[in-house]
Amino acid sequence: MVNDAAKGAHVNMQVRTVQALGEAVEQELDDKYILVWNSQGDVVPHDVVAALVQGENTWETKGGEALSVWENDVRWASACDAVDELSADIVRRWEHEDDADYHDLLDYEWPASDERLSAIHTVQDRDESAWFDELVNQHGAVLLRVTIKAMDEDAGLSYTTVTPDHFLDLLGFEHTDSNRTLAAEVIDNASPEFSVAIGQALIGVDLRAVVDLPASGQVELHNPHVWLGNPFAGSGWCSEHAFAGTLAVDRSDLRTDDDAFGWPWAKVVGGTSASYFSGSVAVAKPH
Repeated sequence: MVNDAAKGAHVNMQVRTVQALGEAVEQELDDKYILVWNSQGDVVPHDVVAALVQGENTWETKGGEALSVWENDVRWASACDAVDELSADIVRRWEHEDDADYHDLLDYEWPASDERLSAIHTVQDRDESAWFDELVNQHGAVLLRVTIKAMDEDAGLSYTTVTPDHFLDLLGFEHTDSNRTLAAEVIDNASPEFSVAIGQALIGVDLRAVVDLPASGQVELHNPHVWLGNPFAGSGWCSEHAFAGTLAVDRSDLRTDDDAFGWPWAKVVGGTSASYFSGSVAVAKPH
């Protein structure tokens, strides 16, 4: 004859199935999860930065594809960890309640079960990770290089004398003493009367500020440096300091220094960074 205690234990052991474990896990899952996160110092890959600046699809780049694979792997592993930790807690609780050993259920039945897979998918559906936005936020400054339309290859600045006042007029900048001094510095060192001269704006701005710009329309570059010379040959001169002024450009014309046509300025001079060209970018104000 089986006593009442034995009957109770038998009943409990009968309900401690993989299906029951799956139901218990689903009931105790959190409402939301953060499955993917970045490490301190992580930055956006160069080709992804270029796509963000240009307004192109970031996930079609090699760097974007690699990030996508990494994200999927981390999200899966984190969801598995969350489910397996919870299932182990539940089984330990059952073993304490029943004074029984359910390691076979946890170690052999649960890992390959449909119930575990379902719980993992539930956790993934509740993921609220914002890892890419956080990655963009912590990336910092990026160096932009934009051809100035009034100073492009058709502007007639090559093999001719350029005055500081004309230089500033093309930029649309005020003729302040500081701006005139900078213009004279660029002209004297670039020697446009003897070479190809194209004007390009260089400005270091926070990547987040660029990403937040609208996809089209005009934007303003505030206080850029200006490179006058031949970007195809990597010649010419860039102002050592920023001009005081606002340059309106098309959003679609924004490029990173590496992605813009010709030699990147950072490779022409070496040892430079976006922080040396600190400025800002914003949506152009209506006139």
